[in-house]
Amino acid sequence: MEELTDSSGLVAEPDGLRKQLATDGYLFFRGLLPADQVRAAGAAVLSRLRDAGWTDRDGVPAGQQRALNSIDALSDPAFRAALMCAEFNRVPYLPSLRTVVRRILGPRAFSYPAKVLRAVYPEAPGKRTRGRYIHYDYGVGGGQDMLTSWLPLMDIPVSLGGLAVQPGGHYWPPQRPRPLAGGEPGWATAHYRPGDVLIFHCLTPHAALANTGYTLRISGDFRWQLPDHPAPTEMVLGPARISNGQEMFGRRFAREPWWEPVPADLALAPREQQAAMPPGPSRFFAVNPGWQAWQPPPPAAVH
Repeated sequence: MEELTDSSGLVAEPDGLRKQLATDGYLFFRGLLPADQVRAAGAAVLSRLRDAGWTDRDGVPAGQQRALNSIDALSDPAFRAALMCAEFNRVPYLPSLRTVVRRILGPRAFSYPAKVLRAVYPEAPGKRTRGRYIHYDYGVGGGQDMLTSWLPLMDIPVSLGGLAVQPGGHYWPPQRPRPLAGGEPGWATAHYRPGDVLIFHCLTPHAALANTGYTLRISGDFRWQLPDHPAPTEMVLGPARISNGQEMFGRRFAREPWWEPVPADLALAPREQQAAMPPGPSRFFAVNPGWQAWQPPPPAAVH
């Protein structure tokens, strides 16, 4: 498996960032974010999980496995507390991340209020996490040119898995979901450290590698788009529609100095409806005609 190409030298060059994204389907930045703030977010997450018996003090899983993936974990009160903590929710509002995404997409780019926390156990026989299947984030919400920023909340050497992407795979027609083998050629990953950021296009194939270590693997996904097309309702208002029209976490964090609401003119549409439609033209690259036959798999089956 190849090493991810570091795009840190392009961080102040919008045209260079867009060209590199068009070429590889991803951008990787070493040390883009303040490592201490990212480590603090990871520590806040782990403390809530540890206090509830998910792990021991060293991050080694304790007791019975709580969840196979993030969707399963939402039923656990400790996981929900970790997902809702300010330290974790602040991450996509860090200026260095928000700035580089806006250099790629444009100045009105925003992150979805719904964030994705991943707490991945060491892989046991027959218990492969769904994120280990090759998939596309277009199936998450159908956002045109949506970008995902994935980042580690702890040191994630290759032995703990982390995320792998298929450089150039965004030019291909969509692949059927299948587990990614650790030694498969044509894929790229890295030894991730707090502060590193991997940004990839919603048509870029990606998958998690197996956690073959001994500790829980903690990471976060934060997704971005422009307000020139509808955003998935569930990613803005939340899956339970209990916000009375207010964006998710708005009441909880609106008074925080780092909080930034979604654009006031943003239109919303159901995620299932948007993800069922083939992607339109991209502003970055020519979309393979094979995407016109796109049929999204159920998100819970692969993500």
